[in-house]
Amino acid sequence: MSYAAPVRIAPEYLITFNAVAELGSVSKAAAFLNLSQPAVSGQLRSLTALIGTPLYTRHARGIALTAAGAELLPLAQTLARTMTRVVDFAADRRQRLNSTVQLGISWTLSPWAIQLATAFQGSSTVLVIHADHTPDLITRVRSGVLDAALTVDASLNLPEGLEARRFSSEELRVIVPAGHPLTQQGYVPLHALAGEVLLWPMPESSVRRRGSKLLERAGVTPRAHLELGSFLAVKQALVGGVGVAILPRSMVATEIDHGLLASIGLESPEVTLGYHAVSAPLALLSAPVREVLDQLSPYSL
Repeated sequence: MSYAAPVRIAPEYLITFNAVAELGSVSKAAAFLNLSQPAVSGQLRSLTALIGTPLYTRHARGIALTAAGAELLPLAQTLARTMTRVVDFAADRRQRLNSTVQLGISWTLSPWAIQLATAFQGSSTVLVIHADHTPDLITRVRSGVLDAALTVDASLNLPEGLEARRFSSEELRVIVPAGHPLTQQGYVPLHALAGEVLLWPMPESSVRRRGSKLLERAGVTPRAHLELGSFLAVKQALVGGVGVAILPRSMVATEIDHGLLASIGLESPEVTLGYHAVSAPLALLSAPVREVLDQLSPYSL
């Protein structure tokens, strides 16, 4: 048994037919569809050939549907409405996607994450924050997974095509439990830490690397090193009186303000951390990404 090949009708033929039928004119339909009149007439001829019977007749004021055309029109209208919904759906999805900013933030800069999340509550810009270490964040910005990243000391050796713009800086401090003997001093040299238990976050941390380098250059060996794996654990150990830490004040600002911890200056060079926004050049960023990065300058934590 043989079967006839199915008739394949291009959807745009039916959309054009619907426009001509509803507007009653090839020229009006052409203007509405942003097509030339010959293109509209050609699609109508192709559709008529595929259906196998005349769908309309021409008259002085435009066209009139034949019985077959009137029977086909509801089907064409359904397709046209569906395509309109598809176009609206696609536009809505693109708008949502374009207004979503994927922002990476170094663990050290978690206070900025809170500030930015608060600033964009209820905004049409959806801010999605990803915390990670600076090198990994830069890699993800380079690959396009992240739109931008807030990083620590990232101005050197950036991959081609990325820029680092400094938006803030902060000094490393000695953070001690309330009542610690060092709280009597405004600044201390690094050798003052020789008898202390140093609390450290994960080895990948920029703060950890910088603090270790300071001690190494000064030839200072603390009484003990205690690696706790996260900044949260370091804060809890500090409050518990387990030891002291080298951190930027912003990471423990709440605990200091509540009198649980104290911040002491370090008499040492190279204690300043540079905070950089890493992204493609500003001219290449979307408006929502620039809007997020513009929020950084007022923050002084």
